Amino acid sequence: MHIFLTGYMGVGKTTIGLQLSEILELDFIDLDQEIINQTGLSIPEIFNNNGEDYFRIIEKNVLTKINLQKKSSIIALGGGTICDHENRRLILQNNICIYLYKPWEEIEKSLPKLKNRPLIIKNSPSKLRELYNKRQSTYELSQLKMPINTVFETQKLANYLKLLTNR
Repeated sequence: MHIFLTGYMGVGKTTIGLQLSEILELDFIDLDQEIINQTGLSIPEIFNNNGEDYFRIIEKNVLTKINLQKKSSIIALGGGTICDHENRRLILQNNICIYLYKPWEEIEKSLPKLKNRPLIIKNSPSKLRELYNKRQSTYELSQLKMPINTVFETQKLANYLKLLTNR
């Protein structure tokens, strides 16, 4: 069983995933980094050279390989990974998926720090908000929704996961 972290760009999936993996003593996998490792290209290069549809095919293939691994891991997904029906089935079936939630207003403040992301480069803030709103119902399908706010602590989430998984 894997523990997947989902949510919009900039919510902290990688940072929180690394912290959780340390606390729970599980391997950490960043899906985007795995894509980079397997293709030898950065995410912006894949988007620029081949487009988003091609990226999503690679993403699905890498996710499928990761999901087949027997050893439990913490896996940080890309912001759009769970939006694909087949990916969603893989993620939610026999695994735990945690939706890391931040309100749009907080994400919008962090957009300048995320300027190298392909979807941010190609879209206006209003289009990014539209995408955020569109993805919310899919993120909400996760087994657990975790608000990322001033009282959030990774240790509390880890304790909850230990209870859920009998670790």
